[in-house]
Amino acid sequence: MAEVETADSLHSATDMLNYAMHLSAIAALVITVATPAYAQTPAATPAGAHPTGTSLDPKWDLSFGYQVVHVPDQTRPFGLNVDGAANFGAASLVGEVGWSLDTSDDVTSHLFNIGVGPRWTGRTEARVWPFAQVLAGLVHARVSLDTAGADVTDSSTKFSLQPGVGAVFVAGDGWGVVTQVDYRRVFLDEDEDGESGENDFRVFVGVRLILD
Repeated sequence: MAEVETADSLHSATDMLNYAMHLSAIAALVITVATPAYAQTPAATPAGAHPTGTSLDPKWDLSFGYQVVHVPDQTRPFGLNVDGAANFGAASLVGEVGWSLDTSDDVTSHLFNIGVGPRWTGRTEARVWPFAQVLAGLVHARVSLDTAGADVTDSSTKFSLQPGVGAVFVAGDGWGVVTQVDYRRVFLDEDEDGESGENDFRVFVGVRLILD
């Protein structure tokens, strides 16, 4: 039994790595297509601005895109996520809402995530802006099972803590491509769930609007 569980875990980890590689390839393609915009950058860059014209002190960020979520023994291949941030120099206050889906046989599983917390972004005249953040929030899981024509649904909501790191590839005036990897600790009730918590991982690729 232990060997089977180990094999399943390795298979899930391999699937997650493959998804991450595919998303990274998509991000690289988008960046490659967007790079020629740099050739049109004017010789004189306004003070406080990136060579693309993007502000180095933006007031707001808005990101949206595709996420892949790995939970124990399961990789959810399709999901969407949106986040918004109010910026105060390099520091930001971020809020995000996301959803992921998994279907197999007669089981449909939805996972919703919501969180808020601080983010730090290194904004310079370089094309890549690294960032790190820590969000606290809730994870809501809902599972539906279709048996003999009857729809049986179970759901639960748990507290989560989600640190993550990523980078924004500034591609044009006021926008960039964002890639991000997060670790999410979901806190469980040991008496009710049989363990104190679970370890989830998330890969996100999308577009970030950088607004004055």
